[in-house]
Amino acid sequence: MSVADRAETDGEVCQAGYHAQIKAENRARIIRAARDLFLARGYDKTSLAQIARAAGVSTGTLFKRYPSKAALFAAVTSEQWQLDVEYAEPPPPGDPRYGLDHIGRDYACLVGRPGTAALYRLIITELPQMPELADIVGTGFATDRGPFFDRLRDYLEAEAQAGTLDFRSADGQPQSASAVAEQFLGMICGQFLWPQLVRTDFVPPDPADAAIVDEAVALMLARYHTGS
Repeated sequence: MSVADRAETDGEVCQAGYHAQIKAENRARIIRAARDLFLARGYDKTSLAQIARAAGVSTGTLFKRYPSKAALFAAVTSEQWQLDVEYAEPPPPGDPRYGLDHIGRDYACLVGRPGTAALYRLIITELPQMPELADIVGTGFATDRGPFFDRLRDYLEAEAQAGTLDFRSADGQPQSASAVAEQFLGMICGQFLWPQLVRTDFVPPDPADAAIVDEAVALMLARYHTGS
């Protein structure tokens, strides 16, 4: 490759990187502006034009990425669930105390994030008047579970197949891993998030405090661990 060709290639790479950076910065500004306006004004009273102005982008740029307000709100709620976690995939089976502890701590960090409770309040308040939010609740937000539900369900199924956990109800009937996953996440969410929705003076626990997750793990093991 000649010097001229190499310079042209390097220039194209730099230009592509620059455009990618601008695109990422625009997205971040849009998401931030949309979240702030949704929380301040409500979903119904916030328009895409208002969000574009607040983000400092053209309406064309915003519409190209988010063709509807519902799509943008789904992106906002999905962004709320993004957090660096130890396991992008379920932990390996074999030690349910270890696996549940790590998944539980990651989940506690997510539900304890600033803004999560405010988004819940917004959805609960506006869902009856805005049916379009129903799909977002079921997909982009996945109320009280986020992306952790599938991960936890898959992990629990693997532990059951390994023989370390046995999911039976109090009357001895088999339960699905999905039902048990709901129980585990509910124990954590019930202390980190739900009280914030009904008590304005509630101060959520520090997600770094292991006591709540430790208790949830202990209850799960006492209930379902086979001892093998």
